[in-house]
Amino acid sequence: MKSRNIQADILDVLLDGKVHTYREIAKKAEVCSKTVYRHIQALAYRFNIDTFRGGIDKGGVRLIKERQINVEKLEVLEMQEIINALQKLKQLSVNIKVFIKNLLQIKEQKELENESRQKRK
Repeated sequence: MKSRNIQADILDVLLDGKVHTYREIAKKAEVCSKTVYRHIQALAYRFNIDTFRGGIDKGGVRLIKERQINVEKLEVLEMQEIINALQKLKQLSVNIKVFIKNLLQIKEQKELENESRQKRK
Protein backbone atom coordinates (compact mmCIF):
# COMPACT_ATOMS: atom_id res chain seq x y z
CA MET A 1 0.00 0.00 0.00
CA LYS A 2 1.34 3.45 -0.87
CA SER A 3 2.35 5.85 1.85
CA ARG A 4 -0.18 8.52 0.88
CA ASN A 5 -3.00 5.95 0.99
CA ILE A 6 -2.01 4.89 4.50
CA GLN A 7 -1.88 8.51 5.63
CA ALA A 8 -5.26 9.17 4.04
CA ASP A 9 -6.72 6.18 5.90
CA ILE A 10 -5.19 7.38 9.18
CA LEU A 11 -6.57 10.90 8.69
CA ASP A 12 -9.97 9.46 7.84
CA VAL A 13 -10.03 7.77 11.25
CA LEU A 14 -8.76 10.87 13.10
CA LEU A 15 -11.12 13.37 11.45
CA ASP A 16 -13.82 12.77 14.05
CA GLY A 17 -11.64 14.51 16.67
CA LYS A 18 -11.96 11.62 19.13
CA VAL A 19 -9.10 9.83 20.87
CA HIS A 20 -8.03 6.62 19.10
CA THR A 21 -5.41 4.04 20.01
CA TYR A 22 -2.65 3.08 17.57
CA ARG A 23 -4.05 -0.44 17.53
CA GLU A 24 -7.54 0.81 16.62
CA ILE A 25 -6.17 2.98 13.79
CA ALA A 26 -3.97 0.13 12.53
CA LYS A 27 -6.95 -2.22 12.40
CA LYS A 28 -9.06 0.27 10.41
CA ALA A 29 -6.17 1.17 8.05
CA GLU A 30 -5.22 -2.52 7.71
CA VAL A 31 -1.55 -1.97 8.63
CA CYS A 32 0.56 -2.72 11.70
CA SER A 33 0.74 -0.40 14.74
CA LYS A 34 4.37 0.52 14.05
CA THR A 35 3.42 1.72 10.57
CA VAL A 36 0.67 3.88 12.08
CA TYR A 37 3.14 5.28 14.60
CA ARG A 38 5.61 6.26 11.83
CA HIS A 39 2.93 7.85 9.67
CA ILE A 40 1.44 9.78 12.56
CA GLN A 41 4.89 11.22 13.29
CA ALA A 42 5.09 12.36 9.67
CA LEU A 43 1.53 13.74 9.67
CA ALA A 44 2.16 15.68 12.87
CA TYR A 45 4.36 18.10 10.91
CA ARG A 46 1.40 19.19 8.80
CA PHE A 47 -1.56 18.60 11.08
CA ASN A 48 -2.28 19.43 14.70
CA ILE A 49 -2.12 15.86 16.03
CA ASP A 50 -2.00 15.24 19.77
CA THR A 51 -0.42 12.01 21.01
CA PHE A 52 -0.19 10.96 24.64
CA ARG A 53 0.60 7.95 26.81
CA GLY A 54 -0.89 6.69 30.02
CA GLY A 55 -4.21 7.44 31.66
CA ILE A 56 -7.29 5.28 31.63
CA ASP A 57 -7.05 4.36 27.94
CA LYS A 58 -3.27 3.79 28.06
CA GLY A 59 -2.71 6.64 25.61
CA GLY A 60 -3.94 7.59 22.21
CA VAL A 61 -3.96 9.90 19.24
CA ARG A 62 -6.37 12.60 18.18
CA LEU A 63 -6.56 15.29 15.55
CA ILE A 64 -7.14 18.69 17.09
CA LYS A 65 -9.46 20.54 14.79
CA GLU A 66 -8.52 24.04 13.72
CA ARG A 67 -8.86 26.56 16.47
CA GLN A 68 -10.99 29.59 15.90
CA ILE A 69 -11.11 32.90 17.71
CA ASN A 70 -14.43 34.36 18.75
CA VAL A 71 -14.45 38.16 18.66
CA GLU A 72 -18.20 38.61 19.03
CA LYS A 73 -17.93 39.86 22.61
CA LEU A 74 -15.33 42.50 21.75
CA GLU A 75 -16.44 46.11 21.35
CA VAL A 76 -15.51 48.09 18.24
CA LEU A 77 -12.91 50.12 20.17
CA GLU A 78 -11.31 46.95 21.55
CA MET A 79 -11.05 45.51 18.06
CA GLN A 80 -9.46 48.73 16.82
CA GLU A 81 -6.88 48.56 19.63
CA ILE A 82 -5.98 44.99 18.62
CA ILE A 83 -5.71 46.01 14.96
CA ASN A 84 -3.49 48.99 15.83
CA ALA A 85 -1.22 46.82 17.99
CA LEU A 86 -0.86 44.18 15.26
CA GLN A 87 -0.13 46.80 12.59
CA LYS A 88 2.72 48.17 14.72
CA LEU A 89 4.59 44.86 14.61
CA LYS A 90 7.94 45.14 12.86
CA GLN A 91 7.53 41.92 10.90
CA LEU A 92 4.04 41.36 9.56
CA SER A 93 3.69 37.88 8.13
CA VAL A 94 1.09 37.06 5.50
CA ASN A 95 -0.99 35.27 8.14
CA ILE A 96 -1.05 38.33 10.41
CA LYS A 97 -2.01 40.57 7.47
CA VAL A 98 -4.90 38.23 6.63
CA PHE A 99 -5.95 38.17 10.30
CA ILE A 100 -5.94 42.00 10.41
CA LYS A 101 -7.98 42.17 7.21
CA ASN A 102 -10.55 39.72 8.60
CA LEU A 103 -10.72 41.59 11.90
CA LEU A 104 -11.25 44.89 10.04
CA GLN A 105 -14.17 43.36 8.14
CA ILE A 106 -15.75 42.08 11.36
CA LYS A 107 -15.23 45.49 13.01
CA GLU A 108 -16.90 47.26 10.08
CA GLN A 109 -19.86 44.87 10.24
CA LYS A 110 -20.20 45.51 13.96
CA GLU A 111 -20.08 49.29 13.37
CA LEU A 112 -22.89 49.01 10.82
CA GLU A 113 -24.94 46.89 13.23
CA ASN A 114 -24.42 49.45 15.99
CA GLU A 115 -25.47 52.29 13.66
CA SER A 116 -28.64 50.48 12.60
CA ARG A 117 -29.52 49.78 16.26
CA GLN A 118 -29.11 53.45 17.13
CA LYS A 119 -31.30 54.53 14.19
CA ARG A 120 -34.10 52.25 15.43
CA LYS A 121 -34.09 53.93 18.84
